[in-house]
Amino acid sequence: MSLNEKIKDLLKRLGSSKEENAMQMPADVQKLIEMVENTQEVEFSCEDVYNILDQYTELVYHGDDSAELMPLVEHHIEICPDCREEFEALLRILEAVPA
Repeated sequence: MSLNEKIKDLLKRLGSSKEENAMQMPADVQKLIEMVENTQEVEFSCEDVYNILDQYTELVYHGDDSAELMPLVEHHIEICPDCREEFEALLRILEAVPA
């Protein structure tokens, strides 16, 4: 069992429902739990994403299926506010430049 699976299992055993646990935990602990729950076995780091973010942004801009073509980038952008901000800035630039 991976560390990620062990943590998820422990979180499941902490209480009968997410709602009950959420009421008892500080916001930073809740955020940590959400991050762990969204963790995958294989993930890109911010550096990995940054290196190909321009390619990903062009896929999105052209309407290609970015989730199918670059699923690890897609997932990282969903969970990382800093990389999502960079992506959105690049996308705004592409949208502002006449074709």
